[in-house]
Amino acid sequence: MKEISKAQCHIIEQGQWFSGRDTHLKQFLLSHAKCLSLSAHQSLFLRGDKHDGIYAVLSGVVRISGVSNNGKEAVLSFVDASLWFGEVTLFDRGMRTHDVYAQTDVTLCFVPHRALEQLLKQYPHYWQDFGLLLAQKLRVMFTSMEDHALLSAEQRVAKRLLILCAHLAQSNGHTFTLSQQQLADMTYLTRQTANQILKKLAKQQLIELGYNKVTILNQSALEQLCSQ
Repeated sequence: MKEISKAQCHIIEQGQWFSGRDTHLKQFLLSHAKCLSLSAHQSLFLRGDKHDGIYAVLSGVVRISGVSNNGKEAVLSFVDASLWFGEVTLFDRGMRTHDVYAQTDVTLCFVPHRALEQLLKQYPHYWQDFGLLLAQKLRVMFTSMEDHALLSAEQRVAKRLLILCAHLAQSNGHTFTLSQQQLADMTYLTRQTANQILKKLAKQQLIELGYNKVTILNQSALEQLCSQ
């Protein structure tokens, strides 16, 4: 693993959680951070692995998912630049709860568990800072549960497409890689239902479909659909 560069430190500084921490905690994390790279589809860790530390995405996108006994993958979320993950096992010292794969080629910032234990033993008030990181994820989960209960299937698909576009779209447009099964998993729909809704949105010229790709053509119309 390599030391992180000044440019990479700047990326981390843009994150909502990190930017709100005090100077001492920021300096500690950056001084103990290492940089590692993964190729697309390579695993970072799997469910049941031991806790080794926390991570932040410097470039690219990682995919967090679970896999059933018969090998079916359920995608929970995608994580992109400046966002941190892996903090759950910091609290309970348990095993990793889900699988994390590189969705694209990725570069990650890694802060090892031993350094975090040293920090929290010496400065226990920083537990609250990591608790805030965990709480942010909990808020997202509650919002997702509320959407599942209150929004129609078409609205859930439209909202998820807008979220994914913001996180995954290429810098030169509104196109991102996504399989219909991944979309179905994240919206609690069957693949067939997700497919029908995507075709309907494409017919309305709100999106354009390609092989495992989606392009947003009319963002304002999708936003209006979500708010109906």
